[in-house]
Amino acid sequence: MKKIFLKSQTTIFIFDSGLGGITIYNYVKSIFLNINFIYLLDNKYFPYGNKSKNFILKRLIKILKKISNHYNITLAIIACNTASVSSLPIIRNYFNFPIIGVSPAIDLAIKKTKNNVIGLLATNTTLKNYDIRKKINFLNKKYEIKTISSSKLVFLAEKKLLGYEIMINEIKKIFKSWYDLKIFPDTIILGCTHFPLILNELKTIFPKKIYFLDSKKNIILKFKKNINYNQTNIKKKENIVFYTKKNQYLKKIEFLFSEKGFKNIYRFKI
Repeated sequence: MKKIFLKSQTTIFIFDSGLGGITIYNYVKSIFLNINFIYLLDNKYFPYGNKSKNFILKRLIKILKKISNHYNITLAIIACNTASVSSLPIIRNYFNFPIIGVSPAIDLAIKKTKNNVIGLLATNTTLKNYDIRKKINFLNKKYEIKTISSSKLVFLAEKKLLGYEIMINEIKKIFKSWYDLKIFPDTIILGCTHFPLILNELKTIFPKKIYFLDSKKNIILKFKKNINYNQTNIKKKENIVFYTKKNQYLKKIEFLFSEKGFKNIYRFKI
């Protein structure tokens, strides 16, 4: 894919409750050059999958207000399906910079499926979202949409990224109900930015020739709609990562981000 140079002073803020947003960061960075990135992981309340919509909305507003008071944000990416479906578009009313998010790629899944059986992996809060439930109920007239909600899967993906060994059997147990299906989904939606981190493990436990979908390609389309870009190579600033709670994983988190070009890591008190 052609790489694109963005205009000067382009600062992209990426938010996630944990490390799943790295999948979005990797994809954006592989296409758009000379971006200043600020990544915030709200590990104080990780994971968001069991938090209420009201909590998530208030928390995001508070975080975005504080970060935008200290930095000139060009665009914010809510790189978390749960946070996106819980806060967008309401949150956009509070800020004068564009905010884009990720959501389960259901529309694309119905175009890809051949046996009309679709699997949707997401958090509990995402699956309870009114718009998501409404869409699933409507599509269930023609398609079988099998959903699985698992916070454990989010934790396992996070652990893998931090360098811990995860057991395939732990993942396989989560999908026990699917192995009794008469027809297995031929298309599976990864409705959480953490899940692409364990894609190889999912391919191991599922039948072959399954089409996996996540939200990163949609992010690029939204990105281009909200950002002006040209071919001028502008010197960029150093990337910054913030965390909200000091814990036993902090050294590993710091090392992970340093390998990805983040030279500065700070505590974000909120």
